[in-house]
Amino acid sequence: MTRMQPTDLRTEFVRTPLGIDERNPDLRWRVDTDRRGAAQTAYRVLVTSSRDRLADDEGDVWDTGKRESETPSVTYDGPPLEAGTDYYWKVRVWDDDEAGAWSEPAMWGTGLLEADDWEANWIRRPEEVDVDAVDDFERGQFTYARREFALPDDADVERARASVAACHQYELSVNGERVDRGQSFSYPDYHYYKTVDLTDALEAGENAVGALFTWQGEGQGRPTAEPGFICQLEIDLADGSEQTIVTDDSWRLREAEWDEDAPLRNDEIGEAVELVDGRDEPRGWAEPDFDDTDWTAAGVVGEHPTDPWERLIAQNREVVSREIEPESITQVDDETYVVDFGRVYTGLPELRFADGTAGHRVGMRAGYHLREDGTVHEQEGTQWTDMRYAYVQRDGACTFRPFNYLGVRYLQLESPGEEFSADQVSLRALHNEVPDERAATFACSDETLEEVFELARHSALYGSQEQFIDTPTREKGQFLMDALNISAVSRRAFGERALTRQAIREFVRSHYRYWEEEGRLSAVYPNGDGKRDIPDFTEGFPDWVWQYYRESGDRAILETAYPVVQAVADYVAEHVDDETGLVTELSGGEGGPYEEGIVDWPPEMRYGYDRDWPARTTVNILGANAFDKAAAIADALERPDEEVETYRDRKRALEAAIGAHLFDGDLFVDGCDATDASEGRSQHANAFALAFGLVPDDAIDGVADHIAEMGMQMGPMMVPRLLEALEAADRTDALIELLTNAEDDGWANILAQGGTFTWETWHCRDPELPTDERQNRSESHAMGAPVLVSIQRALLGVRLADREGSHLEIRPAIGHLEHASGRVPTERGRVEVAWSRSDGKCDLEVTVPWNATASISLPSDAETDRVGVTPVASSLPDGVSDVQRGDGSIVVDVESGTYQFTLE
Repeated sequence: MTRMQPTDLRTEFVRTPLGIDERNPDLRWRVDTDRRGAAQTAYRVLVTSSRDRLADDEGDVWDTGKRESETPSVTYDGPPLEAGTDYYWKVRVWDDDEAGAWSEPAMWGTGLLEADDWEANWIRRPEEVDVDAVDDFERGQFTYARREFALPDDADVERARASVAACHQYELSVNGERVDRGQSFSYPDYHYYKTVDLTDALEAGENAVGALFTWQGEGQGRPTAEPGFICQLEIDLADGSEQTIVTDDSWRLREAEWDEDAPLRNDEIGEAVELVDGRDEPRGWAEPDFDDTDWTAAGVVGEHPTDPWERLIAQNREVVSREIEPESITQVDDETYVVDFGRVYTGLPELRFADGTAGHRVGMRAGYHLREDGTVHEQEGTQWTDMRYAYVQRDGACTFRPFNYLGVRYLQLESPGEEFSADQVSLRALHNEVPDERAATFACSDETLEEVFELARHSALYGSQEQFIDTPTREKGQFLMDALNISAVSRRAFGERALTRQAIREFVRSHYRYWEEEGRLSAVYPNGDGKRDIPDFTEGFPDWVWQYYRESGDRAILETAYPVVQAVADYVAEHVDDETGLVTELSGGEGGPYEEGIVDWPPEMRYGYDRDWPARTTVNILGANAFDKAAAIADALERPDEEVETYRDRKRALEAAIGAHLFDGDLFVDGCDATDASEGRSQHANAFALAFGLVPDDAIDGVADHIAEMGMQMGPMMVPRLLEALEAADRTDALIELLTNAEDDGWANILAQGGTFTWETWHCRDPELPTDERQNRSESHAMGAPVLVSIQRALLGVRLADREGSHLEIRPAIGHLEHASGRVPTERGRVEVAWSRSDGKCDLEVTVPWNATASISLPSDAETDRVGVTPVASSLPDGVSDVQRGDGSIVVDVESGTYQFTLE
């Protein structure tokens, strides 16, 4: 008999978060069991102030008692939590009358909950304390800060936590070891900090703590703000004594070895080319007894909160790294080596010189392409980003480590001063920490489909950094539509939640910061250029919120985002024309290529879409969907019926107007005005209509034929709508053709051209494009990765039909592939599907996770089909609740567990 022991305990969707500032955190769990029909009917959660007290099965902080509930989560509603405190918890569940085993203990720590909990000061270079204008700060500055302190010689460190923030980034070191890296790309009045565990890093006796922190001015994904660093280290010793170390004028600072006059990489990110003089590196700077007499005392801006840092909020996500070894290193000539890391990663190259010569300059250049002579191309695929580095050696062994990431496949090394080998170079690849990089898998009889799935998985992983970034080269900004696309893959490929929560909250803040009176959101946020929007992106926001909620069950996000969703719906409604009933001349993107809606991006990815109409079809369909999702969110939040019906009425009215003015009886046109309509019948207009359910039943086949025959005529940004349209019309063969056609635009063509990361446009290497346009396109844009989700839904056949994956619809593409297998992560656990066909027979195995149910659709052409179960209710196998024969299929309703079927 199963022990039904809960596992994967998460607080605020994170395993063991060290410093959260939620007063009522969300607690979640799941159960791994192979028993059919296993489900939760009740739970009990205990929260204590120490791990030892959990063993007594009594919660000295909070005890829910046994609560009847099928939902494997609870919101803490016990006594107020204390700042800077660790809490321990465990859970057990019941399945009817059967009680499961207690989970293993889990922990969460609270951060500094109130401004008064901070004792530390913001510090920076002393000469900059009284600077009044941001323009007076040096751009691209890197600064070292350090402080030594002593613990008793017999000290036993029981707990040590540092609360740390920098504007914009920091690397924290203790006793010579780097222990953390943090990004605080946020506005100073709503700034992030992290809690870092230093318990094992501190020692009895002398200690040193230090940071290398940077500020680089405004850029994509980064507001201007001001340079600054803050740290509060709280140490609890086993003898009951405490010690607190804070940033103040006792800290010592000095400029780092980065050239602050270096040229900018481009005009978007504000980062300078990293020119590093190794002779100036203060070796041992973060170790005790380092001589810092020539350093200066820190300049104190003020104790937190102080202008401009008004509020610090906990950042409950990490950027993690792994070392990537070269696939090859080639000596091109006597002084030039080229390293190939195999594919594009977001990362930091590291070079280890065995015998440096003081003053010898080594040049480097990263890139995505090689020239015919084997050297790295400085422009192709990188959007004109200056991808150079330079390092001035010191005598003897020395190491070059840049600070800011780039998208890197190739690295050219010029004049290293010694013979250079592969074991002297590596790449520290960076990505947002996720629960499981391989949570989702897919294998099948078509090798290209497998490669497309992996291309998307890799792209989404490395397109997730401190934010969902559009590209790790030119911009590094968090664009709303890019983030929506990458988030969809990150959730379904890795089971990610924390970065999506952060991103949605940030775009909510963009509304209140810039658009509260206009109902819009920023197109990219945070950002140095402030107020900038794209109408289509604003319209897409409610859909992102709703889809995230459906997968996660995160009600707190609905409550946070709903007022903004309402504002978006009102913004769309205000632009409905009285005469046509259509959204007309939707304001936004004023004075540029974004005005009134972009349809797709870059411009060549519109494939000639006719935008010369005041009412654009894609904008109207997105508007109707915004109304639909506003109604769904209002309903989920149990808002008044009249409020819900208002949004539903708006949706119905707009859909009717779309049908009356933008559908010609056979196909959808690109736009119209009150008297005329476009002659364009683009793939965009028709795929949007089919994906969002606006096509009349008798026209579905014609619209599906139209978009399928066009091949690929949508860009990576909006292509998810095309995939959804083909799924909705059950055109699996057309979908597979779209995904595997290496001759037409699409993912297979990227692979055929040697691409290893999804592109901004299918035409990145199109020789017919002017050189400057081609070079202004990125070969590392993760917004094209949602094809992974389509593979899961349409080919593996797994659809989440209810909140948190509590009910699944599983319809494998058995008739379209010889064999396939894969996993899909959900809140309840992993869904697994595998089948193979041979000799006229198909064997299928499906695993439905604990606490979930599924409807499994199997192909059926005759009454004699055998599927391993019988439709006679009295003799249904264990775990099977119903069997129904439909038109061309048999639907088997099952509870959790593993099921085998044989189809003949």
